[in-house]
Amino acid sequence: MDLFPVTAVAEPKSIRLRDRELPFLLKRSQHRRSIVLTVDEHGLTVSAPWRSSERRIVGVIREAEDWVFKKLDLWSRYPVRRQTWDEGDRISYLGRQLRLKLVADKRTGAALVEDEACLRLGVADPSNRTAVEAAVVKWYKRIAPVDFAARLERCAPQLGVAVPRLFVSPARTRWGSCSAEGDIRLAWRLVQAPPEVVDYVVIHELAHLLEMNHSRRFWKLVAGVCPHYRDCCKHLDRMGPYYMDI
Repeated sequence: MDLFPVTAVAEPKSIRLRDRELPFLLKRSQHRRSIVLTVDEHGLTVSAPWRSSERRIVGVIREAEDWVFKKLDLWSRYPVRRQTWDEGDRISYLGRQLRLKLVADKRTGAALVEDEACLRLGVADPSNRTAVEAAVVKWYKRIAPVDFAARLERCAPQLGVAVPRLFVSPARTRWGSCSAEGDIRLAWRLVQAPPEVVDYVVIHELAHLLEMNHSRRFWKLVAGVCPHYRDCCKHLDRMGPYYMDI
């Protein structure tokens, strides 16, 4: 008896489309019931049921050829995160670029040094890039709920709603959500964006406490508090993949 049955597998593949070899990642799962295509900064991924034939998978990709190339083209225009995680590397924080100042002492922790526009970061081994990245992420997760809570306190009265419960989310596909119970979730990665963009996402979710939809009335509520919301949406469309890629 196989005590550890394989239920999913991923393997690199390629397909010839438009006179070019297009690589993709094929993910098979025993729990999947249909073939789904996704395109992100890593390229094309095909998620398929375990027993889907190669012929069927290729057919689905060919049927979606225009969509695939359109998405690939869009992703190619997005900024690419090229972090070295070394001394002097820069990270985004509320629209600013902070320089990393690494200290070879984990007990130092992390601290924002305003007058130097840097993040002083204590790590056991500053040459360990994985450890540096993990320390930066830990700092983001620590400061995000504090920043978000302050914005909720300030923006909720502008919409005439009570300050809701806040949960910080690890989401990579959405910046925020509002539950039927009135709880708001915000992605910690949002703390990299400019303040006015963070405010927009907060206001967007608070407006859902009054209108649980994206109707004309909903957008009127948003515009009443955040008249430049379209610019904020454009910023997230352009920079979102960069912020999410950490």
